[in-house]
Amino acid sequence: MPVGTISSSRDTVGIAVVNYRVPVLESKEEVLANCHRIADFVEGTKLGYPGLDLIVFPEYSTQGFHPTKWRDLCTTVPGPETDIFCEACRKNKVWGVFSITGEINPVGNPFNCFILIDDKGEIKLNYHKINPWVPKEPWYPGDETMVIKGPKGLMIGANVCYDSNMPEIVRDTVMKGAELVVRIQGYMYPSKEQQIKVASVRAWENNVYFVVANMAGRDKVYSYFGHSNIINFDGTTLAECGTTPDEVTYSELSISAIRNARKNWTAENQIFNLTHRGYTAVKNGVAESPYTFYKTWAEDPEKAKTICESLTRNTPGQPVEELSDNTLLNR
Repeated sequence: MPVGTISSSRDTVGIAVVNYRVPVLESKEEVLANCHRIADFVEGTKLGYPGLDLIVFPEYSTQGFHPTKWRDLCTTVPGPETDIFCEACRKNKVWGVFSITGEINPVGNPFNCFILIDDKGEIKLNYHKINPWVPKEPWYPGDETMVIKGPKGLMIGANVCYDSNMPEIVRDTVMKGAELVVRIQGYMYPSKEQQIKVASVRAWENNVYFVVANMAGRDKVYSYFGHSNIINFDGTTLAECGTTPDEVTYSELSISAIRNARKNWTAENQIFNLTHRGYTAVKNGVAESPYTFYKTWAEDPEKAKTICESLTRNTPGQPVEELSDNTLLNR
């Protein structure tokens, strides 16, 4: 895939990722002012990158993550925040991915949302983060991976930050048809090295485009490392920001290239090979799953939970450890 262009074509989707400066917001009025700033980014990026089809903003880029006022800044979907985003997408004729933290949930804590809006200003997808970043995030966990047809027919799947540390979520998203997995994240130091590597690994092991938009800068609690990136389906990097807040980078993604690879690749075709094991030795390969844990998880979730606990611990809290002089840690 060529790099360095600001264009796209009928076969390619032009995509931009924003290293958005982490907002520190105290009121809903400040949130709406920040939404207009995000809308300005949509307009400016479309002016600078005429091939732009899809722009991606990080998790927490709309409301920030205030350590004490986060609940006061929650909203509805649709709501005043998404109204501003819808108008920006319609006006500039681009698709956009935006963050809502959180969406009011009538039966529990709010959801952490990945919102996809099309170039007509319509909300096409509202994905709820399946694996909140415990123990710090308060969001109610979602229970379904999601994929939808995006610009020019490219199939787009949703991930939010810590989700992508779970290979199962990305694999399930790909098996629903995703050709591009978009990860919006609000990741901070010290896990910069791991998160950059995860993007490339998830792309390679799933033969999928993998795109990350991360925050940059510092809020009241954390320092965010940026490095928003666009990863090819072979695991190589097409474009990547540095650590500076508000950087934007861009690449085009070929639809025919990924479909050709999935159809014709052999040894590198992790999707095909997953259910055609050993087809050199066995006619058409073995389709049955050999993975004991996944069979157990599907048939008996509580037993699977017990297995995980046997390898770790049996409570959400950390165990209390005794020092040799009988003084206690973690009190």
